[in-house]
Formats: sequence, structure tokens, C-alpha cells
Amino acid sequence: MFIGGYFVDKYGPKIVFLVGAAFLATSQILSAQIDTVTGLVLTFGVVGGIGLGLTYTAATVAVSSRWFPDKKGTAIGFAVLGFGLGAAVAGPVWTASIAAIGWRETYMWTGAVFAVVLLIISTILRFPPADWHFVPGKGWEPMNDEAAAAARGKDEVAVNPNDLTFAEAARTPQMWLTGAMFFLSIFGGLMAVSQLAAFARDAQPAGIGMVAAAAALVVMTMAIFNGAGRPSWGAISDIIGIRNAYMIVICLMIAAMLTLSIAATPTMMFVAAGLTGFAFGGTLALNPILTTAFFGATYVARIYGLIFLIGFGGGGFFGPMVGGMVRTNTGSYDMAFLSAAATATVALVLAFFLVPKSGQEHLKRPGMAPVPPTRAAA
Repeated sequence: MFIGGYFVDKYGPKIVFLVGAAFLATSQILSAQIDTVTGLVLTFGVVGGIGLGLTYTAATVAVSSRWFPDKKGTAIGFAVLGFGLGAAVAGPVWTASIAAIGWRETYMWTGAVFAVVLLIISTILRFPPADWHFVPGKGWEPMNDEAAAAARGKDEVAVNPNDLTFAEAARTPQMWLTGAMFFLSIFGGLMAVSQLAAFARDAQPAGIGMVAAAAALVVMTMAIFNGAGRPSWGAISDIIGIRNAYMIVICLMIAAMLTLSIAATPTMMFVAAGLTGFAFGGTLALNPILTTAFFGATYVARIYGLIFLIGFGGGGFFGPMVGGMVRTNTGSYDMAFLSAAATATVALVLAFFLVPKSGQEHLKRPGMAPVPPTRAAA
């Protein structure tokens, strides 16, 4: 995402998306040929991961924040909702396909579907034309000032000179602290989420003692609320401001973890799963919104690419690992849930001091007075 984000910011999303689509389709076709776990790691994990990162950075935050400057929160929330829904749909579809035609054929057909569908999507994926401008209440329109439109160019990627470049953002504490908040919330959330199904299934007093089907329903409940939380919290942030929305989401995460730590009945388990999913989805939506609010949309693909690597990459890698270690070493799930609540509390403290009031988030470029947007730099 970080490397692809540089090219998205500079040249627009289409080329990066097409390269990512080629990686994704190729990863599935190559995965159909493998015979070892190492081969699967390289084809599905490495090649597919590169494709996923490139297509994600090209098709979500950078595009949404440019096309919908008056509703960035809602637009970004719906964009990342697609990422969550894709994961939710893929599991049962692949399971049914593997049962019907086998895993190698499933990979091959997935590659074919990726190639066709992503190619079609790429034909409409672009930033707003540089010689257009956004009119509140009307939307995007061609510029009436022909001289100004000609100066910006038709094919240039528009740049707002008030937005911070990646180098400028990297010199601010906001970029690194946003990454830290993202890491803490994802680390703690996935530390708990990774133990959710086992906690629901294990016999009391260690777990809830639910049958496998009911435990699966708990996980599905969390997934549904996770998806719903993304556009919901994006839209809420447009109404009450990113600071208020962010802090409420973290408080919900803390409440969810504490509820899990005292859950003793299936009813409490479902309530906790819903709260966890809703807060987790909100975290994934609000972090890119906060990044855009701080630094602007012009270079957000590469800036958020690094924040995502720190937050979701680091949290996703270490969270489940630590959650499993805590469960193994303590013989209890409670410490994993309480540890997740503690990390979310640290994120809450950071948010309290870091995120300013609504409308005051955008950082000023060092030594520059505000100037009108212009075309992309060479």
C-alpha cells in the first residue's frame, strides 16, 4: 500500500489498480499449481498480498476523499465496507466451490473472475478531472474560468498545495501517533477477536460452552456488526466530527472487551461480539478519515499506506499471536480481553490529546500561507 500509494498520488489510481489486479489474478492461477505450503505462502501470500495492497490503496481512501470532499467520512466508510464484505463473502463461496469442483479449480476460477471483474472496474476508476471543481450542493462541474482550467490541464492529477506532502507529514507527531493509535486498537482488538470462537466453544468455566454452530453464529454476528460499523461511523464522523466519533469508538472497544471478560452466558457473548465488531469496524473506517483530516487528500495514499502498515499490519501480525500466548500461559481468556481493553485505553488517552476539535484537524504546511489548489507537480 505504501509503495503503491506513491504512484496513486502522482499518476492517479488506474495504473496502480491494473498492476494490482494483474498480481491478484496471477496469484490465484499460480496457487492452483502449488504442491507445498511454501509455494502457497509465495503465491497466495506474497504475490496475492502485493496485489491486494495495490488495489486497496488505489480504490479506497484516496479516491473516496477526492470525489466526496463534503462527505469524506461517509464515502471512506463505504469504501472500506467493501473490503470487509469481500472477506465475509469469500469464505462461504470458496468453501462451497471447493466442495463442488476442488481447490485447484477454485483458485483458477477465482483468478479468472479477478481478471475480468477488476479489468471492468479499472475502466471507471479515476480521480476527478483536474480542470473540474467541486461546487457545494451541486457536485463536480467543469471550471467556468477557461484560463484557470487550461492552467491545471485535463489529465493532470490535481494538487491542493495546502495539503502536506509525505515528507512533511513524516516530520509531524500526528502521523506517527495516528499509526500508534491504529496499532493499539487493532493489536488489542485482534488479540481478543482471535480468541473469540475458541472462547465461545470451550466448556465453562474457561469458556461459554456453546456448540460449534452457535459459536460460528457469534463470529458471524461480529462480522456483520464489523461491516455495519464502517459506513455507520464514517457517516457519524461527518455529523459529530472525527474527534468525537473516534473517542466514542474507542470507548465502545473498551466496553466490548470488558463485557467479554465477564461474559458467562450466550446472551452476553452475542452482545459482546456485536459491540466488538461495531467498534472494530469503526476503527478501520475512522483511521483513514483522521489521516485525511490531518494531512489532506493530495498525498493521502502514501501517508495512509504507511499508517496502515504500522497499525493494521503490525497489529494484525502481533495481536493474534500475543492473544494465543496469553491464553496458553494463563489458562484463561480473561487476560487477553483485559489486555485488549488496556491497549484501547492507551489509544483513548492519545486521541484525547492528539485529535483537535472538529474543523481544526488539518495541519498547516510549514512556512506556507493557504493558497488555491493547482495542478499536480511534475
